[in-house]
Amino acid sequence: MIMKKLNTCIAKLEREEALYSDLANALPAGIYRLRVFQESSTLDEKWASSTDSASKIEFANDRFYEILHLKRSDFEQIPGIIIDLIFEEDKASFIKKNVEANRDITPFSWEGRVVIDGKLMWIHFHSIPRPMDNGDIIWTGTLQDITKRKDEELEIKLKNEELLKLNNERAKFLSIIAHDLKTPFNSIINFSEFLLTEIENQDMEKIGYYGNIILESSNRAMDLLQNLMEWAQLHTGRLLYNPEYIEIDSALEETLLLYENVAKEKSIVIKNHLLSDLKVFADKSMTITVFRNLISNAIKFTKSVGEITVSAYDQDKFFLFCVQDNGVGISKKRLNEIFQLDYGCSTNGTNNEKGTGMGLILCKDFIETNKGKIWVESTLDEGSSFYFTLPKSPIC
Repeated sequence: MIMKKLNTCIAKLEREEALYSDLANALPAGIYRLRVFQESSTLDEKWASSTDSASKIEFANDRFYEILHLKRSDFEQIPGIIIDLIFEEDKASFIKKNVEANRDITPFSWEGRVVIDGKLMWIHFHSIPRPMDNGDIIWTGTLQDITKRKDEELEIKLKNEELLKLNNERAKFLSIIAHDLKTPFNSIINFSEFLLTEIENQDMEKIGYYGNIILESSNRAMDLLQNLMEWAQLHTGRLLYNPEYIEIDSALEETLLLYENVAKEKSIVIKNHLLSDLKVFADKSMTITVFRNLISNAIKFTKSVGEITVSAYDQDKFFLFCVQDNGVGISKKRLNEIFQLDYGCSTNGTNNEKGTGMGLILCKDFIETNKGKIWVESTLDEGSSFYFTLPKSPIC
């Protein structure tokens, strides 16, 4: 009779154990029971050691071992093996959290990185303490793989930072353009009033003088508005990127014709050293805009009877272009800022021509959109060389 009851109890215990084991192993999170020894629960060196550990795993479900890519026997051989898995930069916080939780008998919660099979992962431990009569502490808790969540959080963070950066850039760009548009429009308005007065007086000399100022101010305003429109279209996705094989010589000629009279007024010679059959794979409109801004700047900052040279060099998968002048040059301090939006401030040319620097920012955006790079080399009072690359063929 006693044996029968004993066998019944054993069978019941076995069923309950099987049920508990099945339930534990079916959970999506790792669960565990950890014993922390009284004599070493608050010692940093014990938590930092994998072999002389402050704790011992008494139970863990299958998911626990799956997350850590370990076997049950690994914990028997190396009780503190988890510390060996933790990413070096995160070990200090793991040790500190363990010492504080065992000292204060408070819940333990820690998330950090581990290196498993050469791959970086994020995990999260959360457990509750239960002091034992002998001074040991039993911790029961969960282990979760939070790598996907962390990756998504990082992606969202980076996107938010990029959006904030774009919004700030747009605000700065519009502020700079709006500020610099005031000058030419004020000139147009004021000198138009003067012009009307001189028409009544029939002073042809002053009429011509004021008319020329109005024309220059109008051209400047048009340049500013064109750069603003193209930059805004690019950053709102409304400027289509249509790369094709284009002949650079013909694209350059369009720009040179545009600035032929301006260059003649300052007796500046522009030398075209490009080959007639040189082709690149780029957006033609963007490429012309780059040449337009670089040559316009070169004319503006080159003194009378100066020289501008446009040349190209073969560089494997790219062509390297250079717009070089013997003008006033750029200081070292400004060289580091010239393609940054924060730099966008007006700089007068050698004939007091006005500018914002926004054209260079547009050049950078357009060149990078076409898979190239742009940079500048300059020496004060000697001149500047603006370099940029464009691909010979499509780049994946």
